[in-house]
Amino acid sequence: MKKLLLNFLLLFSGIITAQNEFKCGFLEANEYLFNQDRTAKKRFDDLIKAADEQDAKGSAQKTTISTYTIPVVFHILHLGGNENISDAQINDAMKILNRDFAKKNADTTSIINQYKALAADCQIEFKLATIDENGQCTNGITRHYTANTNWTPSFSNYIYTWDRTKYMNVYVVKTMQAGAAGYTYLPGTASASADAIVVLHNYVGSIGTSNSFTSRTLTHETGHWFNLQHVWGSTNQPGVACGDDGVSDTPITKGHTNCNLSSAVCTSGIVENVQNYMEYAYCSRMFTQGQKTRMHNCIIGGIAGRDNLSSNTNLIATGIINPNTACAPKAEFVSNPVTCVGNNFTFTDYSYNAPVTGWLWSSPSASNTSTLQNGILSFTSSGLASVKLKVSNAFGEDSIVKQNLIVLAGTNSGTLNLTQGFEAGFPDNNWLSTIPQYGSGFKTNTVTAASGTSCAWVDNFYDNPNGPVSIYSPMYNLQNLVSVPQFEFKYAYAQQSTSNNDILKVFISTDCGVTWNALFSKTGTQLSTTGTVITSAFLNPQLAQWKTEMLSLSGYEGNQQVAFKIEFTPAGGNNVYVDDINVSGVVGIKENSNILSAVFVYPNPFTNTLSVKGNDLNKINSVHLYDILGKDISIQLEKGNDEIKILNIEILNAGIYFMKLNSTEGSRIVKIIKQ
Repeated sequence: MKKLLLNFLLLFSGIITAQNEFKCGFLEANEYLFNQDRTAKKRFDDLIKAADEQDAKGSAQKTTISTYTIPVVFHILHLGGNENISDAQINDAMKILNRDFAKKNADTTSIINQYKALAADCQIEFKLATIDENGQCTNGITRHYTANTNWTPSFSNYIYTWDRTKYMNVYVVKTMQAGAAGYTYLPGTASASADAIVVLHNYVGSIGTSNSFTSRTLTHETGHWFNLQHVWGSTNQPGVACGDDGVSDTPITKGHTNCNLSSAVCTSGIVENVQNYMEYAYCSRMFTQGQKTRMHNCIIGGIAGRDNLSSNTNLIATGIINPNTACAPKAEFVSNPVTCVGNNFTFTDYSYNAPVTGWLWSSPSASNTSTLQNGILSFTSSGLASVKLKVSNAFGEDSIVKQNLIVLAGTNSGTLNLTQGFEAGFPDNNWLSTIPQYGSGFKTNTVTAASGTSCAWVDNFYDNPNGPVSIYSPMYNLQNLVSVPQFEFKYAYAQQSTSNNDILKVFISTDCGVTWNALFSKTGTQLSTTGTVITSAFLNPQLAQWKTEMLSLSGYEGNQQVAFKIEFTPAGGNNVYVDDINVSGVVGIKENSNILSAVFVYPNPFTNTLSVKGNDLNKINSVHLYDILGKDISIQLEKGNDEIKILNIEILNAGIYFMKLNSTEGSRIVKIIKQ
């Protein structure tokens, strides 16, 4: 995998004022890149050298095109929050981008005299595509419900990128590492999928979640995308040392984080271009003629396919010429919910691309369909359910099927019986595993185990998943417990290096998966059970490499519907194994002598006969018998005037049982012993 060159535009968090600084991670990104990829430094140097030599010629190659038109697509990644910005905010961002590149921004009047004549109409315009890469109608804005909106520079995040030789791709996200507001790669340094601009939602346009003060981030990043460096060059942060971007009419500068328009610190008498879009001062107004030339050279030179973008053939293919506006909607909805058998579940529609006039929700596991925008389905069978959404309007229809719905199995009344050794096959309709977007999730391993012959595992060495994967238990009844139970499981895990921070967690839910409370969490070296780094695949863990965890369930006694989830989040480490899930401790039913106090069970201990007697006998309306695991045992009763006989008790095994006597006043629990 290629290591990529990041050009970060970093900002301090908090309230933005004129005193805030743009902070750049360019130097740190280069150092990391060069350490990871030995060819990266030469590739970067060759790119800069070629651009400098081309710029030294003084003008772009001749072309008959008066303006280069660039098809654009925005990919909005969101979790249903403010980051799912409106089409209007995207259109506002496009207006600002075109305004700045065409030198139509009104604030050019405040460009200082030394640079007014150098301010350039870059003759580059940007238009939202109306035909997607599959030849279908689009409004140039895609929307995806995904946790990747909390962005990291992982190459696997760029899964929605359209052909970079046909479109300029812009990702809009919720958060980025290190406070980044946006970044892109210099053309030619990134892989095809990662050749895109990434920007925070509140730095897109000047309306909605953004504002005019932060609205030129996309202008800055698009400059990078067309091969412009920061005006102080690539070897230092702004304000540290004088540097050069290789463009002839941008003077050597230290770079600025404030609007000192008379700054001339690098060359005596030469005022620096503080108002340049590739600066970090909040007074950006212009690109220079030299920067325009370098951007045109990037397009004409065909770096990373930039020459095809504005070709007539591509403008027809992307719907810039003869726009297609008769678009059908694209189906999208929230994924990976959890519910229970018998429950109604409401889905949230996030369809895009065009107004929707019709919705149809369905699932093989549901008893109904729904035509509401936010569909409501009732699930009648447990398991990993698929849900289909079909949306339509006058121009067509689209559908999407997602298989991430977890439908938890219902509780067996009065039964605890929580055990899973993965010997009988996993997953099934009771014990479930999420389907990851990429790579493998938890599945059965029949080669190794802590006990028996099977366990659950995640192949995190060869086929590591892209995000968290989980095991879900059925719902269980913890109502009838004598003592505080414990959740017990065994696991084995190894790191590939000491820097691996894979995470294993255990959660409990008492509200059918709406919320999950953490019981256990370990990561990195704390999670490792091997005591050493294993650089090859961690296979067949030995008995000593399995660890047992006992987690207290104090506070959860009395809950009739409890579910457990074991979640593994990969971070480049080795394989993980899970086995022998259990609830340990004494399980039964607590006695209560305050209700029906004049009633007694006789004889106790008993062998082949058992009766309920006493003065309050007529108050009893039902009798239940439970074993020590809380399982409701089927019994027959024979009611007389002075006793209730329990029939067929001779078939019971010797041991401890609990009898529950119910009345309108309440219930009484009596502990009894079969000899």
